[in-house]
Amino acid sequence: MEVKKAVEEDEEPEIEFVKYKNKDFVVIQCPKGMDTPYFVRGEHTPRVRIGSSNMPANKEEIARLYREGSSESQDVYSVRNAGLEDIDLDKIKEYFKESELTTQLDEGHFYDLLKKENFIVEENEKLAPTLAGILLFGKHPWINLPHTTILADRYQGTDMVRWIDKRELNGTIFELIDKSEKFFLENMRTAAWSKGFKTVHKTEYPIEALKEAVINALVHRDYYERENIMIRMFDDRIEILSPGELLRPLTIKQLDDLTYSPKSRNKTIVDVLMRRRLMDKRGTGILRMNNFMHEWDLQKPIFEERCGYFVINFKGPGKPTLSVPDEVLAGLNERQVKGLKLIFKQGRITNSEYAKTFNVSRNTASNDLMNLVKKGLIKRSGVGRGSYYVPKI
Repeated sequence: MEVKKAVEEDEEPEIEFVKYKNKDFVVIQCPKGMDTPYFVRGEHTPRVRIGSSNMPANKEEIARLYREGSSESQDVYSVRNAGLEDIDLDKIKEYFKESELTTQLDEGHFYDLLKKENFIVEENEKLAPTLAGILLFGKHPWINLPHTTILADRYQGTDMVRWIDKRELNGTIFELIDKSEKFFLENMRTAAWSKGFKTVHKTEYPIEALKEAVINALVHRDYYERENIMIRMFDDRIEILSPGELLRPLTIKQLDDLTYSPKSRNKTIVDVLMRRRLMDKRGTGILRMNNFMHEWDLQKPIFEERCGYFVINFKGPGKPTLSVPDEVLAGLNERQVKGLKLIFKQGRITNSEYAKTFNVSRNTASNDLMNLVKKGLIKRSGVGRGSYYVPKI
């Protein structure tokens, strides 16, 4: 047991003796610790695992290890080169009123509360916005922090070869939640059917589950990693990638088993979204995602850590199949029936592609496609020359 004596960790390493091909091996598993960084005795630089090698950590990696090992919230520090003119003080006053944090909004009380709520901090006898202040109430957060832009992509098929839609979403956290929801709705299929005197609509994925995942990414990501949140939509799945792995001691197994306790790098942002009822401080977001997917008869989300990102993977119902009542098909011309099958097969079509495929004018193509839209068989996405048509059922 000399190994255990030589190792100082938050948790003792697990030691197992195994036999393989008539040889004896000692397998030592050291769990990731919370009080990072850790050092090898006699060395002054911590090491990180890259592939199958242990390499000395660089300055950025050392800084990340110290941040991960600290109990201090990351969003309470100032943003470089940002001033009070970069945050919308009127929106903060509205937030204070609706949250009933104070009724005294004269200048003295207001700035004291800004500091108390960690929206600003005093540095070198000047007031500067914090990371939370910029992300929640900034006038142009993507200018102060370019890596807060969300990269949202809808791909054709199941790989990243051809785009159907690609966007860069900018704004405060509240605006990014709304813009992400709009992106999802414009790029997923929606079924519609009559129920009594009402028309019932059902999206391909439960939008509330996707919204919960985006909120999770915006709130818990590592903002000191200069990478962007990414939304990737495919024909068979949606992936949401958030910079920074899980904050220890959280593990993927705990998320799967719902045995985790909530933990966040950005406690100020958590408090604000909790007060606005966009999230629950008790950490029920994973359970809600599971329940929403279950209501849609879909597999619960898959969680993984991938190349420095925390990834939530939503598996979809698969590619659409063309199932149209005979009376509806009877109202279509032969060209429209072939065009409808083509749209379902390749996932999308533009006006010019339709015109070229069937050797008709753009006006005829437009009339055919708009007729299919009116019948609820396809829907139009995009604007102007960038518009295209995708399956709706």
